[in-house]
Amino acid sequence: MQAEIYTHEDQAVTELVERVNGAGDGPAAREAYREGFKRLRSRLEMYPVSGRHPSVTFESAAKTARTLAAGCLPLGIAVAMHLYPLCVLQCLPLPRLSFARFQRAMLLRTIRNRSLILANAGSERTRGIHPSLVARQDAEGLRIDGTFDYMSLATVADLVLFKARLANGDGTALCAADLRGDSVHVGSWKFSGSMRLSDTSAVTFAGHRVPRGHYVLVADDDVLRCTSDYQRCWFHLFLAEIYLARLERLHHVWGLPRSVEEVMSLNELSRLREYALRLLDDFSSGSDLQPLKQTTSAMKLRVSLMAQSTMASLRSREDLAPTDAQRLRADASELGYIKSQPTADEIILRNMGVLRQPPCSMER
Repeated sequence: MQAEIYTHEDQAVTELVERVNGAGDGPAAREAYREGFKRLRSRLEMYPVSGRHPSVTFESAAKTARTLAAGCLPLGIAVAMHLYPLCVLQCLPLPRLSFARFQRAMLLRTIRNRSLILANAGSERTRGIHPSLVARQDAEGLRIDGTFDYMSLATVADLVLFKARLANGDGTALCAADLRGDSVHVGSWKFSGSMRLSDTSAVTFAGHRVPRGHYVLVADDDVLRCTSDYQRCWFHLFLAEIYLARLERLHHVWGLPRSVEEVMSLNELSRLREYALRLLDDFSSGSDLQPLKQTTSAMKLRVSLMAQSTMASLRSREDLAPTDAQRLRADASELGYIKSQPTADEIILRNMGVLRQPPCSMER
């Protein structure tokens, strides 16, 4: 084991980890996380640059995600779940004079002026319950009922972005909802150990109000699918940045050698990243999103395979370094989650024709 790289951000992360671990479980740990996260965010750039090309916006946000993920992967994942939807909000092409564009500008101004933390909920998974939120319209806006199984930053987020089907079946609502109030219930942490730091929980809405101006109704399935796919492309870009930063740190700390295949994969990923950012800059309303979607999906899959390879290398060292075995196991286990993070590896492989479609699949 080699000397660790240590930065000011690493020190802040260490303080947060020690604060949470020292608080045990339950409400005390959540409060410790809240206090530690507040201190940490004051040292980070939490809001990407605005009014620039999407590639510039991405680079400004990815720097923060990489910095955190190198020292603490779960925390890097959590903060990316704030950064990537912000990037999507800023960069999603919308008609210049549309009401949706005005709503977006007002929402982004509110987030920045009030220094709000954003979360994103809802995505397909290879296993588990799919989101089943229902929205009902009334004179005051929307009433939301239902549960999301997974939402990162659940302890500290102020707003959450999600989609909910309308109860009358006439479309879908894209919402930016406040996470405060008795109508929102945040469950216990989904993960144990170091993965608690992703702050992931189930969130239940019971008659939760989303006022007018905080949602957009979408009747066209093609528009909704394009919006979801565009968002997923950004998420895959962030996943690649996060895990590559962590893999680089682990290779340094544990002295892991780079195989020829890994060096070739890194070179391939560099080319794919460059191409994806160029596609992001060129994308406009009505453009074909498939080249960007295929490129970012390939990046996610390639990084996932590298993570799994590194996980195997770390586990093979447990017997050789018994004093570090517990930490080796923890570092290795964190790398396994990327396989099922959206879009799950098996879905990407299925879409490539490598795996057969299951008889009754609901995945896309």
